[in-house]
Amino acid sequence: MNFATDVSPIIVDIETAGLPNAADYLDPVVPDARLKDPEKIKADIADKEAARVQKLALDWNVGRIVAMGWWIKGGIAPVHVCIHEADEAAALEAFWRHSRNRTIVGYNVKGFDLKFMIQRSRYLGVAYPMLDLGKYTRKGIVDLFLELTFNDGTYDQGAMRRTLHAFCRRFGIPVNDSINGKDIPALVAAGEWEKVSAHVTSDVEVTVALSRKLGVLQPAREEMAL
Repeated sequence: MNFATDVSPIIVDIETAGLPNAADYLDPVVPDARLKDPEKIKADIADKEAARVQKLALDWNVGRIVAMGWWIKGGIAPVHVCIHEADEAAALEAFWRHSRNRTIVGYNVKGFDLKFMIQRSRYLGVAYPMLDLGKYTRKGIVDLFLELTFNDGTYDQGAMRRTLHAFCRRFGIPVNDSINGKDIPALVAAGEWEKVSAHVTSDVEVTVALSRKLGVLQPAREEMAL
């Protein structure tokens, strides 16, 4: 496929986990100053460290991309599983190349995926494009999360959750994947890379389906006729 002339949308999803050496970049945990008992101080530190570990995968400064998948007209590309940083760099290079001149589509892609991808590209020395991540612009990027929450996703709280899977179910899109993003670090630690890859594939598939429901993508039959 000619990346320079094909301008059809590209849909992307990534999964992340904490860096193995994340502690090298973090300040030491400080216990509650009111505690005097050594055992309570030790327990407080342990609790705070455990809570911080849960946040590593969401922090693009101390996290890494462990899998990346995308769809372009014609189907889903094989998921890039990033066991090592070299794999991650190769996946980023491939995505930026495939996304050239295309509209990038994803769920919370402005708030998370693209920021993570750009920052990791910086740390890994991978060239990346200058993207407009502004909340109210659609130039080159369509964020389905912002579309479905009317650009008010942070404060748009209601009875129904505002997750990708919740919106898919609301639009009648089957979701057969029981894995959530928060499960990924444990799967990576256990070496369950097939499950990680399957989860990314599933998320890309349902994001494509949701994009069709919202008119961001053409119906599949119309697209095949082009």
